[in-house]
Amino acid sequence: MTAALGSHPSAHRGEAGTFPSDTEFPVVWRELLAESAAWNQVDCASYLRSWCGEAPEDVAARFAGVNHIGVYLGDYASDEEVFRWHAYLEGLKRAGELSGVEMGPSYISPRQYGTPGWWLSLSLPDGRVIETFTCRHFGPWLSKPVSERRRLMSHVALEVAAAADVRAVLDGLERDIEHLETIAYTEADEVGHTYGHLRNNTTRTVLEVVYDAAKKESSAAPGEAR
Repeated sequence: MTAALGSHPSAHRGEAGTFPSDTEFPVVWRELLAESAAWNQVDCASYLRSWCGEAPEDVAARFAGVNHIGVYLGDYASDEEVFRWHAYLEGLKRAGELSGVEMGPSYISPRQYGTPGWWLSLSLPDGRVIETFTCRHFGPWLSKPVSERRRLMSHVALEVAAAADVRAVLDGLERDIEHLETIAYTEADEVGHTYGHLRNNTTRTVLEVVYDAAKKESSAAPGEAR
């Protein structure tokens, strides 16, 4: 796998700080596909070292690859903007470019940054997953520069081999590296994911660590214990 590309995935349109218009959706979609393809090849240990300055062997050894990327698309003024993005993605699904589209309200942005938001999870036919994020242009969130908003919401999710590894990675990195802070942790959600988010409080960037039980089950051979 290649070395890390940078601090976080991005879409060029997100640099404006505002949610893309309907006419920009095709360009954004092509950028997301390119980002996903590139980040899917990132070496986990190299990325961890570039992200926080260290890659402890006992932590890096737990990573199995990139689970997904999350990309911030800018602030929205009305929920309708996000609903139109969702409708566009559903159209891609009907055309066979996506195998699944899910949407829900953000739980991190209200708790950490004082504004509501939305996440959308996009599953590609080849098994890759892309998540997009957006926050309402509202409240204390507006005090942060656009570049910082992108860094706080865009992230790479590194996959681990067992659910217990998520907590072990979060605790180990937060304990040993002073500028890292766990800002969210969810154990065995409704689809079997256990995951947590670490924030680098120096660079204001985020790393997600995730165990994907559904992926483990789907990759098991027929007759193999699951």
